[in-house]
Amino acid sequence: MKEIVEKKEVEELLGCEITDEQFEEALKYARHKQEYIYQRERRQVVLQHWYLVKLTEEYARSLAFSKFTMDLCRTLRDMEKEHSIRNQSAPTDNHIVAVPAL
Repeated sequence: MKEIVEKKEVEELLGCEITDEQFEEALKYARHKQEYIYQRERRQVVLQHWYLVKLTEEYARSLAFSKFTMDLCRTLRDMEKEHSIRNQSAPTDNHIVAVPAL
């Protein structure tokens, strides 16, 4: 039987609201990790409700950080593309000019 974890429990730990999709994805990963840990260590504490809630919170944070990082990289890449397009339209002078020593 699968442990029932409620979204509000995870949101309380996070201190903010998350979407249903974020919650479901985090819970899916948390359940997988819980099974993995239990199979390796056989500690009963791993099967407790609070443990699954905490794993779900950790995955929600991790997934949010990953999304933020990917969005930031995409934004920076788009800015670089835009910058290179603008620079191609203007002539550039790449001459090196020696500056006399004082």
